[in-house]
Amino acid sequence: MSVRKIVAVSALIIFSSQFAWANYAFYRQIVNTCKLYRMPVDEKKMVLTKNDDGSYRFSIEMKAKLRNDFETPMLVAFISVGQAISHQESFAKKKQNFKPVIPANTEVTVITSISREGLVISAKASPDQIKKLAQGQIDPASFMRLIKNSIQTL
Repeated sequence: MSVRKIVAVSALIIFSSQFAWANYAFYRQIVNTCKLYRMPVDEKKMVLTKNDDGSYRFSIEMKAKLRNDFETPMLVAFISVGQAISHQESFAKKKQNFKPVIPANTEVTVITSISREGLVISAKASPDQIKKLAQGQIDPASFMRLIKNSIQTL
Protein backbone atom coordinates (compact mmCIF):
# COMPACT_ATOMS: atom_id res chain seq x y z
CA MET A 1 0.00 0.00 0.00
CA SER A 2 2.76 2.48 0.82
CA VAL A 3 4.52 1.74 -2.48
CA ARG A 4 1.34 2.75 -4.34
CA LYS A 5 1.18 6.00 -2.41
CA ILE A 6 4.81 6.77 -3.18
CA VAL A 7 4.26 6.05 -6.88
CA ALA A 8 1.08 8.15 -6.93
CA VAL A 9 2.73 11.09 -5.20
CA SER A 10 5.78 10.83 -7.45
CA ALA A 11 3.59 10.80 -10.56
CA LEU A 12 1.68 13.81 -9.30
CA ILE A 13 4.90 15.71 -8.66
CA ILE A 14 6.30 14.84 -12.07
CA PHE A 15 3.14 15.87 -13.92
CA SER A 16 2.77 19.13 -12.03
CA SER A 17 6.46 20.03 -12.12
CA GLN A 18 6.38 21.47 -15.64
CA PHE A 19 4.19 24.40 -14.57
CA ALA A 20 6.17 24.85 -11.35
CA TRP A 21 9.50 24.79 -13.22
CA ALA A 22 8.18 27.09 -15.95
CA ASN A 23 6.82 29.46 -13.32
CA TYR A 24 10.12 29.51 -11.43
CA ALA A 25 12.19 29.95 -14.60
CA PHE A 26 9.91 32.75 -15.79
CA TYR A 27 10.23 34.62 -12.48
CA ARG A 28 14.02 34.09 -12.29
CA GLN A 29 14.52 35.49 -15.79
CA ILE A 30 12.48 38.59 -14.91
CA VAL A 31 14.36 39.16 -11.64
CA ASN A 32 17.75 38.69 -13.32
CA THR A 33 16.91 41.10 -16.15
CA CYS A 34 15.65 43.73 -13.69
CA LYS A 35 18.90 43.37 -11.72
CA LEU A 36 20.87 44.06 -14.90
CA TYR A 37 19.01 47.35 -15.20
CA ARG A 38 19.49 48.01 -11.47
CA MET A 39 15.75 48.09 -10.96
CA PRO A 40 14.54 46.52 -7.71
CA VAL A 41 11.74 44.01 -8.05
CA ASP A 42 9.91 41.94 -5.47
CA GLU A 43 8.90 38.41 -6.51
CA LYS A 44 5.86 38.71 -4.26
CA LYS A 45 4.59 41.48 -6.56
CA MET A 46 4.61 39.16 -9.60
CA VAL A 47 1.62 37.00 -10.46
CA LEU A 48 1.53 34.40 -13.23
CA THR A 49 -1.87 32.75 -13.53
CA LYS A 50 -3.24 30.16 -15.90
CA ASN A 51 -6.65 30.96 -17.36
CA ASP A 52 -9.41 28.43 -17.93
CA ASP A 53 -8.64 28.30 -21.65
CA GLY A 54 -5.00 27.31 -20.99
CA SER A 55 -3.50 30.75 -21.70
CA TYR A 56 -1.46 32.67 -19.14
CA ARG A 57 -1.80 36.13 -17.64
CA PHE A 58 1.08 37.94 -15.95
CA SER A 59 1.12 41.04 -13.80
CA ILE A 60 3.98 42.79 -12.04
CA GLU A 61 4.15 45.79 -9.73
CA MET A 62 7.21 48.04 -9.73
CA LYS A 63 8.17 51.09 -7.69
CA ALA A 64 9.72 54.10 -9.38
CA LYS A 65 13.05 55.20 -7.94
CA LEU A 66 12.65 58.80 -9.03
CA ARG A 67 9.74 61.01 -8.18
CA ASN A 68 8.22 61.49 -11.61
CA ASP A 69 9.75 58.68 -13.65
CA PHE A 70 7.21 55.97 -14.37
CA GLU A 71 8.45 55.09 -17.87
CA THR A 72 11.78 53.55 -16.85
CA PRO A 73 10.39 50.90 -14.47
CA MET A 74 7.55 50.21 -16.90
CA LEU A 75 9.94 49.66 -19.81
CA VAL A 76 12.31 47.54 -17.71
CA ALA A 77 9.39 45.37 -16.60
CA PHE A 78 8.18 44.86 -20.18
CA ILE A 79 11.73 44.17 -21.41
CA SER A 80 12.27 41.60 -18.65
CA VAL A 81 8.99 39.86 -19.53
CA GLY A 82 10.13 39.81 -23.16
CA GLN A 83 13.42 38.23 -22.11
CA ALA A 84 11.53 35.63 -20.08
CA ILE A 85 9.29 34.81 -23.05
CA SER A 86 12.34 34.40 -25.31
CA HIS A 87 13.99 32.18 -22.69
CA GLN A 88 10.88 29.99 -22.49
CA GLU A 89 10.71 29.68 -26.29
CA SER A 90 14.39 28.73 -26.59
CA PHE A 91 14.01 26.17 -23.79
CA ALA A 92 10.97 24.67 -25.56
CA LYS A 93 13.09 24.18 -28.69
CA LYS A 94 15.70 22.25 -26.71
CA LYS A 95 13.36 20.08 -24.66
CA GLN A 96 10.62 17.96 -26.18
CA ASN A 97 7.12 18.05 -24.67
CA PHE A 98 7.82 21.35 -22.92
CA LYS A 99 5.11 23.93 -23.29
CA PRO A 100 6.55 27.44 -22.93
CA VAL A 101 4.92 29.96 -20.62
CA ILE A 102 3.90 32.86 -22.83
CA PRO A 103 1.40 35.23 -21.20
CA ALA A 104 -1.30 36.35 -23.61
CA ASN A 105 -1.82 39.41 -21.44
CA THR A 106 0.85 41.23 -19.47
CA GLU A 107 0.05 44.10 -17.12
CA VAL A 108 2.67 46.32 -15.52
CA THR A 109 1.78 48.59 -12.61
CA VAL A 110 4.18 51.33 -11.51
CA ILE A 111 3.86 53.22 -8.24
CA THR A 112 5.39 56.69 -8.29
CA SER A 113 5.63 59.37 -5.62
CA ILE A 114 4.53 62.37 -7.66
CA SER A 115 2.00 63.42 -5.05
CA ARG A 116 1.76 62.78 -1.33
CA GLU A 117 -0.58 59.86 -1.84
CA GLY A 118 1.45 58.45 -4.71
CA LEU A 119 0.34 57.78 -8.23
CA VAL A 120 -0.37 54.34 -9.67
CA ILE A 121 0.03 53.90 -13.42
CA SER A 122 -0.86 50.68 -15.20
CA ALA A 123 -0.33 49.49 -18.80
CA LYS A 124 -0.91 46.32 -20.80
CA ALA A 125 0.88 44.88 -23.82
CA SER A 126 0.67 41.83 -26.06
CA PRO A 127 3.42 39.20 -26.25
CA ASP A 128 4.29 40.27 -29.80
CA GLN A 129 4.81 43.90 -28.75
CA ILE A 130 6.84 42.85 -25.72
CA LYS A 131 9.11 40.54 -27.72
CA LYS A 132 9.75 43.26 -30.31
CA LEU A 133 10.77 45.67 -27.53
CA ALA A 134 13.03 43.11 -25.83
CA GLN A 135 14.71 42.17 -29.12
CA GLY A 136 15.28 45.79 -30.10
CA GLN A 137 13.01 45.70 -33.15
CA ILE A 138 11.16 48.76 -31.84
CA ASP A 139 12.54 51.54 -29.71
CA PRO A 140 11.09 52.47 -26.29
CA ALA A 141 9.33 55.59 -27.61
CA SER A 142 7.57 53.58 -30.32
CA PHE A 143 6.62 50.94 -27.76
CA MET A 144 5.09 53.57 -25.47
CA ARG A 145 3.09 54.90 -28.43
CA LEU A 146 1.87 51.35 -29.16
CA ILE A 147 0.55 50.83 -25.63
CA LYS A 148 -0.64 54.40 -24.98
CA ASN A 149 -4.33 53.42 -25.15
CA SER A 150 -3.85 50.83 -22.41
CA ILE A 151 -2.14 53.19 -19.96
CA GLN A 152 -4.36 54.05 -17.01
CA THR A 153 -3.88 56.19 -13.95
CA LEU A 154 -5.38 54.47 -10.91
